[in-house]
Amino acid sequence: MGGTNTIHTVHPLILHAIRPAIADRVHLNHTRKKLVATLAATQPSMACGRPCTPAPKELGMTGSINRRMVLAGGAATIGALAMPSIARGAPRTFVIGTNGGTAYEGFYRGVLQHFEQRYNAKVVPVFGSGTELLNRVLAERAQPTLDCVTTYIGDWDVGKAEGVFEKVNYDKIERVDEIYDFMHDKDGYAPFINFGVWGIVYDGSMVSAPPKSFKELWDEQYARQIMIGGLNHHQIHLAAFAHAWTGDQHNIDAAFDKLKELAPRLAGYYGLNSDTQSKFQQGWASIASWYSHHAHRVRNSGIPLEFAFPEEGAWIYPQAYHAIKGTENVDLVEGLISTFFDPEIASAYAQTDGYIPGNPNAVIEGELRQFIPTIDQVMESNSWDFDFINANEGEWLNRWNAEITPLIKS
Repeated sequence: MGGTNTIHTVHPLILHAIRPAIADRVHLNHTRKKLVATLAATQPSMACGRPCTPAPKELGMTGSINRRMVLAGGAATIGALAMPSIARGAPRTFVIGTNGGTAYEGFYRGVLQHFEQRYNAKVVPVFGSGTELLNRVLAERAQPTLDCVTTYIGDWDVGKAEGVFEKVNYDKIERVDEIYDFMHDKDGYAPFINFGVWGIVYDGSMVSAPPKSFKELWDEQYARQIMIGGLNHHQIHLAAFAHAWTGDQHNIDAAFDKLKELAPRLAGYYGLNSDTQSKFQQGWASIASWYSHHAHRVRNSGIPLEFAFPEEGAWIYPQAYHAIKGTENVDLVEGLISTFFDPEIASAYAQTDGYIPGNPNAVIEGELRQFIPTIDQVMESNSWDFDFINANEGEWLNRWNAEITPLIKS
């Protein structure tokens, strides 16, 4: 599967989530309104185990939007050119499941504030990782509280197969004809909006000769400097390391054998992405198997992280925002996707968060070009076979806990 330029179709992942009892429609509406009111009064709330810093008033969270703070020059004209011809009444509440912390701060400044103004919406965020949010959507299928949720590859078709996503109208998504064909969902669900890639990340102030390949992570010179993903990331590591050592991501036995060699020399595991950032900041490790866009965000905070494409190839990691089955705000989901595809907004958001824009008309200029992977590099990257991963990751996790975790010395 390594080296392919296609995105694998993902089949259902058996997720154990509590299914609430079906209530009557009046109760559902009352529950949702009550939740929205509570969220609106308390957000931003806890994200990834810590408080999310509120957005400043001038960024539009609690007051008017000052566009010049985000997009220089012609940014003030973007909203006027793309504003739908609608009467401006009270903003519509739009509950969105998304990542928290600094990721949300950048998302709000770069995308959501423009979306709110263009589509007369008020965003109420619910924070969590992609897997946590998907489990929430599955658990709430009888009485959904979200309008929209972020998904990453691996979770993409899980929600589709479980019947918790709503299709969108591609004719109502602005600039959808400008994006790459492979970003479209063949079944009519939301398209990909942008990309990251997964490879090798290192602290340039601490590592003078970084690894050139995944296999070099096993070199003695990097002992006790490396962290890899733990429980939430074990499956992608196994497939990637199997590919690196054997050329076949399905050779999981080989990956386990190699990880038994590597584990005693690891600095340890990382959990959520905020945990990885914290451990880089603390000097806990100087090298990690991690994501290009997260490395860029941490670099913006002052830590000189660099992303390296391993010789065996990086791994593509696209993102989407899906409408939740039963939402009355599918048009707002289409509006949010349209906002991502605006070339000027996409360019500015890449500066903030390091994502590779889904619209090829988004221009990446200056110093940023050395940090943001190109679409050609994305298309040369490997794709995980999530059909295979989803069918086996439960068994792999048990084996990981039994065979690998006890070997970690930290």
